[in-house]
Amino acid sequence: MSYDLVRSVRNLIQQGIGDEARLEYILDRIENGKYLYLADQKYLENLFSENNTITNQPKERKTDSHSLEKLENDLKNLNSELEKILKKTQRIENNELNYGSKIIETPPKRETIDTIIPPHYKKEEVTLILSVVLGLISLQGIGYIYLGKIGRGVGILALSLLLFTLWISYATGVITKDSVPSFVSFYFLHITAIGYLGLYVFQILDSRRLCTVYNEYISQQGKRPPWW
Repeated sequence: MSYDLVRSVRNLIQQGIGDEARLEYILDRIENGKYLYLADQKYLENLFSENNTITNQPKERKTDSHSLEKLENDLKNLNSELEKILKKTQRIENNELNYGSKIIETPPKRETIDTIIPPHYKKEEVTLILSVVLGLISLQGIGYIYLGKIGRGVGILALSLLLFTLWISYATGVITKDSVPSFVSFYFLHITAIGYLGLYVFQILDSRRLCTVYNEYISQQGKRPPWW
């Protein structure tokens, strides 16, 4: 991780230059050792070149020519590594996007990229908290609703409440053994419990996957996925 690059991005945020949400997303990926997408890499380069924020550090901490050269080299290295990674993972990402057999091509470079405000990124931490914590109290599917998948979220929420209600009703005697077929009564509690837990795990993993897909598409294309 380049500390000069981190400091420069933070300086952009403090000075109110660029899209704050996008810069915070980029800063989070750099601090956590994740690679930058090509669109984010170009976005930083444009901001640095137009606003000259790298050299305009606070008065008591001006970067010298050596630091500036090192920062430029870091940007070039990140750009080179990103291009290699994108070429290797393009097909895998396209399959995860479930976009049929069409290959999503990187759009041509836009001259007005700095004037386009991309949609807000979805935070993976928030998605996991909603899926894990609320799922424990039978409110599964809230993570989907946060991501904008309202239909899927409501469907899973209704199914989880149904399974939980059936299990509680049978365990407390509200639903008697005579009210269900005899060959099902012995396994009724096990079936509902396994179904509930399976749905709980599925919605956690699937909502996290959709969050990653959503953020990657916005970072590469600069807009919401058309099928969202």
